[in-house]
Amino acid sequence: MTAGGEPGPTDSRAQFARVAQAYRTSVTHSDPVSLARFIEVAELRPNHRVLDVATGAGHVALAAAPLVREVVALDITPEMLEQARGQAAEREVRNIEFVLGDAEELEFPSASFDRVTVRAAPHHFKRLIPALAEFHRVLVPGGALALSDCSPPPVVRDWLEVVEIGRDSSHIRSRALEEWRALLLSMGFTVEHAERIEQEMDVLHWFERSGVEDATRRRLLDYYETAPQAVRDQLTPQWREGRFYHRYWPGLLRARKPLEPLF
Repeated sequence: MTAGGEPGPTDSRAQFARVAQAYRTSVTHSDPVSLARFIEVAELRPNHRVLDVATGAGHVALAAAPLVREVVALDITPEMLEQARGQAAEREVRNIEFVLGDAEELEFPSASFDRVTVRAAPHHFKRLIPALAEFHRVLVPGGALALSDCSPPPVVRDWLEVVEIGRDSSHIRSRALEEWRALLLSMGFTVEHAERIEQEMDVLHWFERSGVEDATRRRLLDYYETAPQAVRDQLTPQWREGRFYHRYWPGLLRARKPLEPLF
C-alpha cells in the first residue's frame, strides 16, 4: 500500500501474479465476441505497429497479431507475461514482442506506434493521467488509442465500487463513459467512438477469477441485498441455478492523436 493507504503498482503486481493462470482462461477476457468488437473499433491495418498496454494473458495482442505488422505486448507483472508468451507459443504467433514495463512510464521513443490498445486495465492505474500522456506521446500523429474498461452508468458506479474494491484491492476507480470522453479530450485526443456495452456478469466467476476468500464473498453478496432500488433497477441482480448474475458495462472508445497539435 502507498503511504495514503491506496493500492499502488506493487499491489497490482502481487494481485495479478497470484491469479495469472485464471486470467489466461477467463471467459470474460477471452470472449471472442467482445474481443472481435474491440479489434473492430481499433481499426487495425497490416502496416501497423501496435502497443498493447497491460496485456495480461495476451488476449488482445494475440487477436491483433494476425492483422498487423508487429505487436509489442507490455505488462507490469512477469507472471502475466509468461501466460501471454505461452499462448503465443501454442498458437505459433511470432510477431509479438513481450516487454515488462509500466504503463505510466513507457520506455519507447515518441511517435513509435500506430495504435495503442488497452483493455480491462485502466481501472487499476493509480496515475491514469501520466499513463494517458504516455499513450499520446508514443503514438504517431494520426495514430489512435483503443480503450475498453469497466464503465457503469453513473447511478450504479459509486455503489458498485465497494464490490470492485472488495473483490480486488488493486482496483482504483471505474469511470463513466462521459468521464472517459472528457479525460481523453483534455489529453489532446479527439474522440471518434464511444459506446457502453451491456453484458451479463456471472458474479461468482468474477469473484473466483480474483481469488476472493469465502468470508469476503459472503460479505459482498450480503452487500448486494442493501442496494438502493435505483441501483437494482440498473443491475437487475438475480440468482439462477445456483449462480448470481447482474448487468455489467464495459466502455469502448477510440481516440485519435491529431495530425496537428490541438493546443
